[in-house]
Amino acid sequence: MIIRALSGVVMATFMLSAVYLGAPYFEIIILFIGIMAIFEWHKLILVGRPMIPNIIFMVLGVIYIVSPCLILVLLRNHSQFGTHFIMLFLLIIWATDIGAYVFGRLIGGYKLAPKISPNKTWSGFFGGLISAIIAGVVFKFFFYPQIVISIVVLTCVIISFAGQIGDLFESWCKRKLGVKDTSNIIPGHGGVLDRVDSILLSSPVAGVLAVLSQYYQISWR
Repeated sequence: MIIRALSGVVMATFMLSAVYLGAPYFEIIILFIGIMAIFEWHKLILVGRPMIPNIIFMVLGVIYIVSPCLILVLLRNHSQFGTHFIMLFLLIIWATDIGAYVFGRLIGGYKLAPKISPNKTWSGFFGGLISAIIAGVVFKFFFYPQIVISIVVLTCVIISFAGQIGDLFESWCKRKLGVKDTSNIIPGHGGVLDRVDSILLSSPVAGVLAVLSQYYQISWR
C-alpha cells in the first residue's frame, strides 16, 4: 500500500510538472507513455501467441493507444484552455481511481462486473464518481469561478464514467489473455497500461467535451 501510494505521488508529480511546463516536456512524457504502452500490448498480444489473427488486435491496440496520446497533446497545446483543462481531466481520473479503490475497500457489496473484474464493486463505482465530482468542484472554485457548477459536475460525471469503462475494458482484455498485470515496471501498480487504462477511453471523451465547450463559448482559462 505504501509503495503503491509513493509510486502514485511520483507519477503524478512528473505528469503535472510536464503539463505545467508544456512543450516539449509534455510531448516527451506522452511519447514515453505511448511507447511503453504499445510495447506492453505487443508483449500481451503477439509474444508466444499465434501471429494471425492477433496481428489485427495488435493494430487495433496501437490505434487505441496512439489516438488518446495525440488528443492529449492537442488539448494541452490549445492556447485558450490547454493547461487547466488537462489538469482538470487528470484530477478527475485520479480522484475516480482513488475514490473507487477506497470506497470499494471500505464498503464492498455487490460486484460491478464479477466475470470481468471480481474486485470491482458498485460502491467503488459510485464512490469514484462522487470523488471525481468533489475534486472537480473544488478545482472549479479555485480556477474557474465563472463557470456554472452544473457544467463542471456534468464534465466530472462523463469523464469519470468513461474512465471506469476504460478500466473495465482493459480488465476484460487481460482476462481474455489470461494475465493479471501488463507488466511489473511500476512498483505497486503493475504496467503502464494498467495505469493509463482509464485515460485511454476518457481522452477522446474529453476531446469532445473540449470542442463542445468552445462551441458554447465556455472559458476554461
